Order: sequence, then structure tokens, then C-alpha cells
Amino acid sequence: MPEVKVELDRQGRVCGAHVVKNTVSHQIIEEFMLSANEAVAELLHEKQIPFLRRIHESPAPAKLKALTEFVTELGLKVGSLENRFELQRLLQLVAGRPEEHAVNYAVLRSLQRAIYSPVEEGHHALASDCYCHFTSPIRRYPDLTIHRLIDGLLAGRGPHAHGDELAVVGRHCSERERRAESAERDLTKLKLLHYLSQRIGEEMDAVVTGVEAFGLFVEGVELPAEGLVHVDSLVDDYYRFDRATHTLAGYRSGNSYRLGDLLRVAVARVDLDRRELDFRLVERKKRAPAAKPPPATKPPPARKRPPGRSKTSAKGLGASGKSKKPGRKPRRRR
Repeated sequence: MPEVKVELDRQGRVCGAHVVKNTVSHQIIEEFMLSANEAVAELLHEKQIPFLRRIHESPAPAKLKALTEFVTELGLKVGSLENRFELQRLLQLVAGRPEEHAVNYAVLRSLQRAIYSPVEEGHHALASDCYCHFTSPIRRYPDLTIHRLIDGLLAGRGPHAHGDELAVVGRHCSERERRAESAERDLTKLKLLHYLSQRIGEEMDAVVTGVEAFGLFVEGVELPAEGLVHVDSLVDDYYRFDRATHTLAGYRSGNSYRLGDLLRVAVARVDLDRRELDFRLVERKKRAPAAKPPPATKPPPARKRPPGRSKTSAKGLGASGKSKKPGRKPRRRR
């Protein structure tokens, strides 16, 4: 998912935020980094030296089946998503379309998390049989363990750790990575909520990123903050949820809202303690193109609000072959 960068003034106060966009130069550096990581992993593997790999298991078939049903309901035609290149084609298909955010979110939920482990398992998302973290824009402890092994190899020394020890280190580093990412997301969310808490009533353009029976998830266009337009705040009609087309449709007016609709919304409520944001609908600015009605299938997993939320509560803000093979998917964290 896109990375949100919070903007601060000279006093350290939030003055805005934007989605980070990687340029071609970023992508070139990333390719060099991936090639170096893979080359070092292959060297250690050939030397039969135990090392801390970066592994990414294939998605569970049940999750891929649910993903296939979800995108089919959106009117998208895809092949077998067990093929990683077909999964990449899906991401390319929705790029720039109204369904892009929802599909990217669904794909992310269907994938396993990449972890650190000495087990000889490849990296599914990178289409690599042998991969590790040797170099990157940041220095992690797993990088350091690889540096020590290379240093020992050059000096003629044997490996200083065995598989069991590396497994313990891998579990620890994987858990710390998850905690660090969670802390980063929570801090970004809190800063954005604090910024918006001083701007109740302020209007902004937003895109519908999710539709559920209880309302519309929307994300600001200029300020990438995500919140909820609760169905109870749509007072012009009584709205029902159509799961097959992912729309909220009014009984009398004929109004409906779907993924990708561009709306004008106003900040209605911010709850810093619960990390919740509510928007109020001002107007629809642009209608998303409708997808062709697909055959009826089992519903995909619904996006649920956290337990304990009130009726008018809101959703908070809130990776066999060489790496040079075609089909590597865009990624931010590996």
C-alpha cells in the first residue's frame, strides 16, 4: 500500500501529508539493491553456509480463491491467481482505475508476510529462489548477520551460527519488524488525526475506497487520511448494501455510491483516543464508471470496524527463478 509522508512545520507540528511516489531513479536503485541481495544469498547458499534468509511463502489457496471471487464481482476478468504473473497483471489492470485501492488492499490481505528464517524457502513476491537482506537504504540486524558471514568467509573463518540459533534470531527480528511497522502506522495515523481535530468542518475531495453495509470508506485526495461516511449520515434516503456490485443504493431516490466515486466531504468527528475519523458527505463530484455485473459468487471478507465502536463510529486512518525474471511486482517493504 502507498506510504504516507507527514509534513511538519518548523515547530514540529503537522501541516499536511502526501503519498510518497517513487521515481525512476528510486526504481533503478531498488533493482541494484535486489540484485545485490540475491547475489549474496546465492553465494552463501553455494558455500553451504547457514544464513538468515528473507523468505516469502506462497499465498494460501483459500485466500486466493476469495480474492478471485472479489475481483470477479468487480467485473474484472483474471486467470488463475496462483500464478504470480497473473497477480501482477491484475495489479497492472486496476492501476489508475476506481477499484485500484480496494483491489490492492484485497491483494495485500491475501499474501503471506515475508519473514526472516534459515529455512530454504524462496521469496514468492520477488520470484526468487534464494534471497536475503544484505544491503538496503536502512541497516537492519539481519543485514549485519550477513555482513559478519561475508567477513568470516573472506578471512577464512567458519560460520559463527548454526540453523537453530539463526531460527531464534529470525523469529525475533520478524516480530520486531512487525512491531516497528505497527508503531509507524499508529504514529502517522495519530498525527493526521490530531491535525484534522483542529479542522472540524473543513471540506476536501475524497475517493470511495470501500463500501460496506454501515457506510463508505473514503480517502482524501490531497490529504491521504481515510475515514468513514456512516450510512446514518446519508439522510436523503434509506440505503441498502448490494454486495454483488459493492454499492450503497437508495430505495427511493435512485442514488447510489460505489468504489471510486469522487466525493466532496467534510471532517465531522475525530476521536483521538479511539483513533477514529468520521466524514460527512457534502456532494458527489464524479461518478465512477460501472463495472459489468458479474455472476453471483460467495461474498469476499468484509472490512470490519474494530470492536467497541459506536453506531456512528469510523474507521481510523488507516511481498522459482532469478530476480531479473519478468513479473516482479511493485513493492515497498520486503
